[in-house]
Amino acid sequence: MISVNINLLWIIATTLFALAVGTGMRMVAIRQAAPEIAAQRIASLKVWWLLALLWSGAAILGQWGVAILLVLASVLGMLEYLRLIGPPTQLGRLSIGCLLILGAVHYALIMTGNGETARWSIPVALLLLLGAVRSVVGNTAGFIRITAGMYWGFLLLVFGLSHGLFLFEFESDHEPWVGPSGWFLFLILLTEVNDIMQAIVGRKFGKYHITPVVSPHKTLEGLLGGMVCTVILAVLLAPWLTSLTWERTRAEGMLLSTLAGLLISISGFLGDINMSAIKRDAGVKDGSNLMPGMGGMIDRVDSLVFTSPAFYYFIVLLHSPTWARH
Repeated sequence: MISVNINLLWIIATTLFALAVGTGMRMVAIRQAAPEIAAQRIASLKVWWLLALLWSGAAILGQWGVAILLVLASVLGMLEYLRLIGPPTQLGRLSIGCLLILGAVHYALIMTGNGETARWSIPVALLLLLGAVRSVVGNTAGFIRITAGMYWGFLLLVFGLSHGLFLFEFESDHEPWVGPSGWFLFLILLTEVNDIMQAIVGRKFGKYHITPVVSPHKTLEGLLGGMVCTVILAVLLAPWLTSLTWERTRAEGMLLSTLAGLLISISGFLGDINMSAIKRDAGVKDGSNLMPGMGGMIDRVDSLVFTSPAFYYFIVLLHSPTWARH
């Protein structure tokens, strides 16, 4: 029997209400848009609603719900990514099998309480096993590029994403107001709001392009606008979704919440342009057409693959003896 935290339901209801308001505003804004643009925007809104319901359901189910969601994202993301770096004949079935098996072992270790083992053993095991398998089989065509590319994809789309699940490891005398899912929900909401606000502010006010070659639409104004909105949201949500402010003065709580918001905003931007560089190298605009109006799975988790580990290790630092309050 699943025990649902009533405060979590209130937070989810508030989030869905905010999405409904945003949907209404978006529908009004596209009334004068060209039919193709309007159709794309509507398709994007439908995907946002689907994602919001999936995140909400995962948060309600707790660690197992989040695990299912992240495993699905990792599998779909890896399949898209592998298509970008080479054909199956060049990648090798055995090499792909290594990725899938070690990915399954990685998530299994986390869910059985062996997260520390997963963090140090899986990256090392894949490093050794992937190179050995490709050497033995004789996959020498593009050996460096393909082997390194497969390893990099695993680190991003399996190891990086799984840090959202590692957030359930944190135990303290004061559980977040909404329960243990609060850390994950905090990460997701800030990452997505940062993405949205960087895009909106960048389109409206953007003049100074930061990465004109990798991602021409990324502007300094968009980055700063997303950063400000994310920090404000972090300060507002931290007392309810995390224990960052617990047993700390108001100033200390606001400082840590602000730092968390800044970290998620900056790392989200870096994750976004990192995936843009990968797609540009592969000569594609989107990972796939899995999500109409948004692209593929790698387009949706591009920021999260950086924000998840960045936020997790930020919290680890706060829980260390040097920083933890006694």
